[in-house]
Amino acid sequence: MILGVGMVALLGYWQLPTPSPTPPLTPKEQIILPHYAPEIYRTIPEVRAYVEALRESITLEQGFLPLEEQELDSRAKAVQQFLLHNRDFLADTTDGTHPLHNDMMQITPAISSMLDSTSQRICQTHHCYQAQKYNFVTNTTTRAIVDADRLTLLMLQRYPQMQPDISVRLTHVAQAIALHAPEVKEALGFTPSRTDITMANVRGTMKESPCENTQHLCVAPTFADHHKAQALWAVVDLTDLTLAAAKWAGLGKTTTPACIAERSLQNRYIMENFCQKDTLLEREGWQITYRLTGSDGLEVRDISFKGERVIQSAKIVDWHVSYQQKGAEQLDTTTPTYIEGRRVEFVKEQNGNYRFGYNDAMGCPLFSTSVVLAFNAPQVKPLPHNDGFMLTQDFRNPKWPMACNYRYENRFEFYRDGSFRIVGVNKGRGCGDHALYRPVMRIDMALGATESFYRYAKGWQRMEKEYQERVPPHTTHYPYKITSASHPTQGFYIEPNYGQFGDQSRGDHATLFVSRFKPQEGDQDLLTLGSCCDLLDDGVERYLEPPESLAESQLVLWYVPRIYNDTRKGQEYCWADTTIGSDGNLQVQVWPCTVGPKFIPIGQR
Repeated sequence: MILGVGMVALLGYWQLPTPSPTPPLTPKEQIILPHYAPEIYRTIPEVRAYVEALRESITLEQGFLPLEEQELDSRAKAVQQFLLHNRDFLADTTDGTHPLHNDMMQITPAISSMLDSTSQRICQTHHCYQAQKYNFVTNTTTRAIVDADRLTLLMLQRYPQMQPDISVRLTHVAQAIALHAPEVKEALGFTPSRTDITMANVRGTMKESPCENTQHLCVAPTFADHHKAQALWAVVDLTDLTLAAAKWAGLGKTTTPACIAERSLQNRYIMENFCQKDTLLEREGWQITYRLTGSDGLEVRDISFKGERVIQSAKIVDWHVSYQQKGAEQLDTTTPTYIEGRRVEFVKEQNGNYRFGYNDAMGCPLFSTSVVLAFNAPQVKPLPHNDGFMLTQDFRNPKWPMACNYRYENRFEFYRDGSFRIVGVNKGRGCGDHALYRPVMRIDMALGATESFYRYAKGWQRMEKEYQERVPPHTTHYPYKITSASHPTQGFYIEPNYGQFGDQSRGDHATLFVSRFKPQEGDQDLLTLGSCCDLLDDGVERYLEPPESLAESQLVLWYVPRIYNDTRKGQEYCWADTTIGSDGNLQVQVWPCTVGPKFIPIGQR
């Protein structure tokens, strides 16, 4: 039986370019490595049933576990049967000799942002479904778009080294492993139940664990102890079906509510009006098409100002969330540690910290396994100084602002002078009080058949190849501009956020990437990109290896800010808390952090 491949570890030092504004706090923290035989997990009923089903599949030379019927509606069942006999979809389920371990992860109605133009036309009148499977051996996700009415394959894409959201069956397996792990029981001091777990289906990695930058599919069920202001992260390796590691981390020292009122997410209304079709907005000279995506938040497309095209697509594809923890000096690294024959390395940073965390995806409230969901519909509001308007979308974990729940706002600001700004807002609260957030912004301009990118260094220099750099400190000049290649005066200066936009921001501290446009690199919904915790991996680097020429091409800008949260009284930032109000009820207080660059038409300088 094939359950996985060898671990490919990528461990290294990373030093902060600027110090965190939040001094590290020191709750009682520790890394917990498994010390029981991994065979104990095979006795867990959910794991045993899963392994038996996989063995039967391998024996039948299929190597493919379909979704169970209770996860599927009637059309999804027909789509699954169609794909189980489709050669193109199944092409990578064998190495030519042996079947490889594959799981179907989800089959749901297709969302508009996943479709190419041909599929969009077909799916306006047909029921279309998207299916995702995962190859555990090659660490590859396959996405198929199927016309469920005619049972024809419309689109097929493979994403090497990228992982999908997991199925309900695997979520139950992950929960069972976390609940039965002796190390978890010992750390908690009691035998937990399923109701004690949050975020069981969220992909997670933990620095210095076997899941960091490996070929393994891992998730991180979390046990929050609000009385002790700590959370236990149980990193479950679904490739080896074991507990990979666990980690205690601080939740912060302020109050979180014991319960919250039900929220009406208006799911069906949002799905029908903003996920399954595009919306056109015309206002103050701007014409904008927008939609909610399955995992890339709110996307704006085909934008023009006074009849001139400006943007092909702009969106925030991910939020990387990592937590900085003390305690490296207490670790004994003199004795080699092995888990299932693999050496586990511990890297002590100079300041004695470790990092671990999540990759957060924002998406539609149905047919999406994103855990930070669209809350109500997109809204159009005037800008504070009444010089334009904003299109904004609120995404929340259902239990926000409780600990280990997140809230993000996607915002696009449009000004009467033709300027615009791409904005990400973090409203806390997260799982820790010394977190680093990295939103990954993708901006695909529409300035002509080909475009040119310039950086300013004692004069404008046109960049000839794909490249990346940390955005320089504030100067009297705009640091960048992007133009039409044939008309260099037609384009935009790029103004990074240094805190000058009047929103109490502490700046972006961003990394900028410039790449050639390729449809498979984010023109449709992307899977999780990059690492939550390797701060040298924003995820975009793979698109620049090796750097290609920027000549005669359309360009895509990727902008990745770095935001440190702050929980110090009077200095809160990227944080949320609950207090008792004057009426004796719990009230939520939010200290948002706002990031993102502004684009100014060159003629406005």
